[in-house]
Amino acid sequence: MLIACIGGAHIDRHAVLKAPPVAGTSNPGNVTSDFGGVARNVAENLARLGCPVALVSLVGEDDAGRAVIRHLQSLRVDTSLVAVARRPTGSYTAILDPAGELVLGLADMDLYEDLTPPQLEAALPRLCECDAWFVDANLPEVTLGWLAQRRGKRLLAADAVSVAKASRLRGILGDVAPLFLNRAQAEDLGGARGARQGVLTAGAEGVLAWEGDDTRALPALPAKVRDVTGAGDALIAGALFRLSAAADFFAAVEFGLAAAAITVESPGTVARDLTAELVYARLAANLR
Repeated sequence: MLIACIGGAHIDRHAVLKAPPVAGTSNPGNVTSDFGGVARNVAENLARLGCPVALVSLVGEDDAGRAVIRHLQSLRVDTSLVAVARRPTGSYTAILDPAGELVLGLADMDLYEDLTPPQLEAALPRLCECDAWFVDANLPEVTLGWLAQRRGKRLLAADAVSVAKASRLRGILGDVAPLFLNRAQAEDLGGARGARQGVLTAGAEGVLAWEGDDTRALPALPAKVRDVTGAGDALIAGALFRLSAAADFFAAVEFGLAAAAITVESPGTVARDLTAELVYARLAANLR
Protein backbone atom coordinates (compact mmCIF):
# COMPACT_ATOMS: atom_id res chain seq x y z
CA MET A 1 0.00 0.00 0.00
CA LEU A 2 1.34 3.43 -0.98
CA ILE A 3 0.66 6.14 1.61
CA ALA A 4 0.81 9.89 0.91
CA CYS A 5 1.79 12.13 3.83
CA ILE A 6 0.61 15.70 3.30
CA GLY A 7 1.72 18.57 5.55
CA GLY A 8 4.75 19.86 7.42
CA ALA A 9 8.41 19.19 6.59
CA HIS A 10 10.94 21.40 8.32
CA ILE A 11 13.77 21.61 10.84
CA ASP A 12 13.36 20.69 14.52
CA ARG A 13 15.52 22.23 17.23
CA HIS A 14 15.58 20.54 20.63
CA ALA A 15 16.67 22.64 23.60
CA VAL A 16 17.12 20.42 26.67
CA LEU A 17 17.34 22.28 29.97
CA LYS A 18 19.91 21.21 32.55
CA ALA A 19 17.62 22.14 35.43
CA PRO A 20 13.89 22.82 35.92
CA PRO A 21 12.85 25.90 33.91
CA VAL A 22 12.87 29.33 35.51
CA ALA A 23 10.74 31.97 33.78
CA GLY A 24 12.07 35.42 33.01
CA THR A 25 15.76 34.55 32.99
CA SER A 26 18.44 32.63 31.10
CA ASN A 27 18.32 28.84 31.50
CA PRO A 28 21.37 26.63 30.83
CA GLY A 29 20.87 23.83 28.35
CA ASN A 30 21.97 22.11 25.14
CA VAL A 31 20.52 22.60 21.65
CA THR A 32 20.50 20.05 18.82
CA SER A 33 18.89 20.11 15.37
CA ASP A 34 17.06 17.42 13.44
CA PHE A 35 14.54 17.06 10.65
CA GLY A 36 10.91 17.60 11.66
CA GLY A 37 7.34 18.29 10.61
CA VAL A 38 4.50 15.90 11.44
CA ALA A 39 3.89 14.71 7.87
CA ARG A 40 7.64 14.45 7.23
CA ASN A 41 8.22 12.53 10.47
CA VAL A 42 5.39 10.11 9.71
CA ALA A 43 6.76 9.63 6.19
CA GLU A 44 10.26 8.86 7.48
CA ASN A 45 8.95 6.43 10.09
CA LEU A 46 6.84 4.66 7.47
CA ALA A 47 9.84 4.36 5.17
CA ARG A 48 11.96 2.91 7.96
CA LEU A 49 9.18 0.41 8.69
CA GLY A 50 9.28 -0.65 5.04
CA CYS A 51 6.13 1.03 3.71
CA PRO A 52 6.12 2.82 0.33
CA VAL A 53 5.45 6.50 0.99
CA ALA A 54 5.24 9.85 -0.80
CA LEU A 55 5.48 13.28 0.83
CA VAL A 56 3.53 16.37 -0.22
CA SER A 57 4.90 19.52 1.39
CA LEU A 58 6.55 22.90 0.91
CA VAL A 59 10.14 23.84 1.76
CA GLY A 60 12.22 26.95 1.21
CA GLU A 61 14.83 27.48 -1.46
CA ASP A 62 17.59 27.23 1.14
CA ASP A 63 20.08 24.80 2.65
CA ALA A 64 17.54 23.53 5.18
CA GLY A 65 14.97 22.73 2.51
CA ARG A 66 17.51 20.97 0.32
CA ALA A 67 18.71 18.94 3.32
CA VAL A 68 15.15 17.86 4.14
CA ILE A 69 14.64 16.59 0.58
CA ARG A 70 18.05 14.85 0.35
CA HIS A 71 17.50 13.01 3.62
CA LEU A 72 14.08 11.72 2.58
CA GLN A 73 15.36 10.65 -0.81
CA SER A 74 18.10 8.64 0.93
CA LEU A 75 15.26 6.68 2.59
CA ARG A 76 13.49 6.19 -0.76
CA VAL A 77 10.62 8.50 0.11
CA ASP A 78 9.01 9.93 -3.03
CA THR A 79 9.66 13.69 -2.79
CA SER A 80 8.50 14.58 -6.28
CA LEU A 81 5.49 16.38 -4.77
CA VAL A 82 7.53 18.57 -2.40
CA ALA A 83 7.38 22.11 -3.82
CA VAL A 84 9.97 24.85 -3.26
CA ALA A 85 8.93 28.33 -2.13
CA ARG A 86 10.74 31.64 -1.88
CA ARG A 87 10.07 31.79 1.85
CA PRO A 88 12.49 30.11 4.32
CA THR A 89 11.95 26.49 5.33
CA GLY A 90 9.81 26.21 8.46
CA SER A 91 11.11 25.29 11.88
CA TYR A 92 9.96 24.00 15.25
CA THR A 93 11.86 24.64 18.47
CA ALA A 94 11.06 22.38 21.43
CA ILE A 95 12.21 23.36 24.92
CA LEU A 96 12.41 20.24 27.08
CA ASP A 97 12.90 19.81 30.81
CA PRO A 98 15.71 17.55 32.15
CA ALA A 99 13.31 14.57 32.05
CA GLY A 100 12.68 15.09 28.32
CA GLU A 101 9.14 16.43 28.69
CA LEU A 102 8.00 19.39 26.61
CA VAL A 103 7.97 22.77 28.36
CA LEU A 104 7.28 24.97 25.34
CA GLY A 105 7.17 24.59 21.58
CA LEU A 106 7.75 27.43 19.11
CA ALA A 107 6.42 26.88 15.59
CA ASP A 108 7.63 29.07 12.70
CA MET A 109 5.40 27.61 10.01
CA ASP A 110 3.66 30.41 8.12
CA LEU A 111 5.11 28.82 4.98
CA TYR A 112 2.41 26.13 5.02
CA GLU A 113 -0.34 28.70 4.53
CA ASP A 114 0.79 28.58 0.89
CA LEU A 115 -0.22 24.91 0.60
CA THR A 116 -3.55 25.90 -0.94
CA PRO A 117 -5.79 23.88 -3.29
CA PRO A 118 -4.34 25.62 -6.39
CA GLN A 119 -0.85 24.74 -5.15
CA LEU A 120 -1.84 21.07 -4.72
CA GLU A 121 -3.90 20.72 -7.88
CA ALA A 122 -0.92 19.51 -9.91
CA ALA A 123 -0.21 16.85 -7.26
CA LEU A 124 -3.71 15.37 -7.41
CA PRO A 125 -3.09 12.75 -10.14
CA ARG A 126 -0.17 11.29 -8.16
CA LEU A 127 -2.17 11.51 -4.92
CA CYS A 128 -4.95 9.52 -6.52
CA GLU A 129 -2.44 6.72 -7.17
CA CYS A 130 -1.94 6.39 -3.40
CA ASP A 131 -4.02 3.96 -1.35
CA ALA A 132 -4.20 6.12 1.79
CA TRP A 133 -3.68 9.75 2.74
CA PHE A 134 -2.36 11.17 6.00
CA VAL A 135 -2.78 14.90 6.60
CA ASP A 136 -1.64 17.16 9.42
CA ALA A 137 -3.26 20.36 10.61
CA ASN A 138 -0.32 22.46 9.41
CA LEU A 139 -2.40 22.60 6.23
CA PRO A 140 -4.89 25.46 5.84
CA GLU A 141 -8.50 24.60 6.68
CA VAL A 142 -9.60 25.13 3.07
CA THR A 143 -6.96 22.67 1.87
CA LEU A 144 -8.04 20.03 4.38
CA GLY A 145 -11.61 20.36 3.15
CA TRP A 146 -10.49 20.20 -0.47
CA LEU A 147 -8.57 16.98 0.17
CA ALA A 148 -11.46 15.41 2.10
CA GLN A 149 -13.76 16.04 -0.86
CA ARG A 150 -11.32 14.25 -3.18
CA ARG A 151 -10.31 11.28 -1.06
CA GLY A 152 -12.81 8.90 -2.64
CA LYS A 153 -12.95 5.65 -0.68
CA ARG A 154 -9.35 5.73 0.50
CA LEU A 155 -8.33 5.96 4.14
CA LEU A 156 -7.87 9.55 5.33
CA ALA A 157 -5.94 9.80 8.61
CA ALA A 158 -5.21 13.11 10.33
CA ASP A 159 -3.21 14.60 13.18
CA ALA A 160 -4.33 17.74 15.05
CA VAL A 161 -0.70 18.97 15.51
CA SER A 162 -1.41 21.60 18.19
CA VAL A 163 -4.17 23.34 20.13
CA ALA A 164 -3.73 26.37 17.88
CA LYS A 165 -4.36 24.30 14.74
CA ALA A 166 -6.71 21.52 15.85
CA SER A 167 -9.85 23.46 14.93
CA ARG A 168 -8.83 23.29 11.27
CA LEU A 169 -9.98 19.67 11.30
CA ARG A 170 -13.48 20.40 12.61
CA GLY A 171 -15.10 20.46 9.18
CA ILE A 172 -13.70 17.08 8.06
CA LEU A 173 -14.05 14.95 11.21
CA GLY A 174 -16.67 12.78 9.52
CA ASP A 175 -14.18 11.95 6.76
CA VAL A 176 -11.23 11.16 9.03
CA ALA A 177 -10.40 7.67 10.28
CA PRO A 178 -8.25 7.47 12.26
CA LEU A 179 -7.87 10.85 13.97
CA PHE A 180 -4.83 11.40 16.23
CA LEU A 181 -4.88 14.09 18.94
CA ASN A 182 -4.14 14.77 22.60
CA ARG A 183 -6.46 15.87 25.41
CA ALA A 184 -6.00 19.62 24.94
CA GLN A 185 -6.60 19.32 21.20
CA ALA A 186 -9.69 17.18 21.82
CA GLU A 187 -11.12 19.87 24.10
CA ASP A 188 -10.62 22.43 21.35
CA LEU A 189 -12.52 20.14 18.97
CA GLY A 190 -15.35 19.60 21.42
CA GLY A 191 -14.31 16.05 22.19
CA ALA A 192 -13.64 15.13 18.54
CA ARG A 193 -17.28 14.18 18.01
CA GLY A 194 -17.84 12.96 14.49
CA ALA A 195 -14.58 11.05 14.03
CA ARG A 196 -15.60 7.39 13.90
CA GLN A 197 -12.11 6.11 14.66
CA GLY A 198 -9.26 7.71 16.56
CA VAL A 199 -6.52 7.79 19.16
CA LEU A 200 -6.42 10.21 22.10
CA THR A 201 -2.87 10.36 23.46
CA ALA A 202 -1.91 11.06 27.07
CA GLY A 203 1.88 10.68 27.14
CA ALA A 204 3.15 8.13 29.67
CA GLU A 205 -0.46 7.25 30.57
CA GLY A 206 -0.97 5.67 27.18
CA VAL A 207 -3.87 6.26 24.80
CA LEU A 208 -7.62 6.00 24.52
CA ALA A 209 -8.48 4.40 21.18
CA TRP A 210 -11.96 4.18 19.74
CA GLU A 211 -13.65 2.63 16.75
CA GLY A 212 -17.36 3.35 16.61
CA ASP A 213 -18.76 2.57 20.07
CA ASP A 214 -15.79 0.39 21.04
CA THR A 215 -13.40 2.42 23.22
CA ARG A 216 -10.28 0.95 24.85
CA ALA A 217 -7.57 2.32 27.12
CA LEU A 218 -4.19 1.06 25.92
CA PRO A 219 -1.13 1.59 28.15
CA ALA A 220 2.14 3.08 26.97
CA LEU A 221 4.99 0.58 26.82
CA PRO A 222 7.73 0.96 29.46
CA ALA A 223 10.53 3.18 28.16
CA LYS A 224 13.54 5.13 29.42
CA VAL A 225 12.52 8.57 28.19
CA ARG A 226 15.24 10.60 26.52
CA ASP A 227 13.20 12.96 24.33
CA VAL A 228 9.43 12.82 23.78
CA THR A 229 9.60 14.82 20.53
CA GLY A 230 8.35 12.69 17.66
CA ALA A 231 6.74 9.98 19.80
CA GLY A 232 3.26 10.81 18.54
CA ASP A 233 4.47 10.73 14.95
CA ALA A 234 5.97 7.27 15.49
CA LEU A 235 2.65 6.14 16.98
CA ILE A 236 0.83 7.37 13.88
CA ALA A 237 3.28 5.74 11.49
CA GLY A 238 3.19 2.44 13.35
CA ALA A 239 -0.59 2.37 13.33
CA LEU A 240 -0.81 3.28 9.64
CA PHE A 241 1.81 0.68 8.78
CA ARG A 242 -0.29 -2.08 10.33
CA LEU A 243 -3.56 -0.69 8.97
CA SER A 244 -2.00 -0.78 5.50
CA ALA A 245 -1.76 -4.54 6.01
CA ALA A 246 -5.44 -4.73 7.03
CA ALA A 247 -4.64 -5.28 10.71
CA ASP A 248 -7.23 -4.91 13.46
CA PHE A 249 -7.41 -1.23 14.48
CA PHE A 250 -6.55 -1.77 18.14
CA ALA A 251 -3.69 -4.12 17.27
CA ALA A 252 -2.41 -1.44 14.89
CA VAL A 253 -2.48 1.14 17.71
CA GLU A 254 -0.54 -1.22 19.99
CA PHE A 255 2.11 -1.55 17.28
CA GLY A 256 2.23 2.24 17.13
CA LEU A 257 2.72 2.42 20.89
CA ALA A 258 5.73 0.12 20.59
CA ALA A 259 7.19 2.35 17.86
CA ALA A 260 6.63 5.36 20.12
CA ALA A 261 8.45 3.66 23.02
CA ILE A 262 11.47 3.05 20.81
CA THR A 263 11.37 6.68 19.65
CA VAL A 264 11.29 8.33 23.11
CA GLU A 265 14.46 6.41 23.96
CA SER A 266 16.28 7.88 20.97
CA PRO A 267 18.00 11.29 20.85
CA GLY A 268 16.27 12.41 17.66
CA THR A 269 12.77 13.09 16.38
CA VAL A 270 12.85 9.75 14.56
CA ALA A 271 14.63 6.64 15.84
CA ARG A 272 17.29 5.94 13.22
CA ASP A 273 17.31 2.21 14.05
CA LEU A 274 13.55 1.83 13.68
CA THR A 275 12.43 -1.24 11.72
CA ALA A 276 9.27 -3.32 11.71
CA GLU A 277 11.26 -6.23 13.16
CA LEU A 278 12.44 -4.08 16.06
CA VAL A 279 8.88 -2.97 16.83
CA TYR A 280 7.57 -6.54 16.74
CA ALA A 281 10.37 -7.56 19.11
CA ARG A 282 9.51 -4.71 21.48
CA LEU A 283 5.88 -5.82 21.50
CA ALA A 284 6.86 -9.42 22.21
CA ALA A 285 9.19 -8.39 25.03
CA ASN A 286 6.38 -6.37 26.62
CA LEU A 287 4.16 -9.47 26.73
CA ARG A 288 6.67 -11.55 28.70
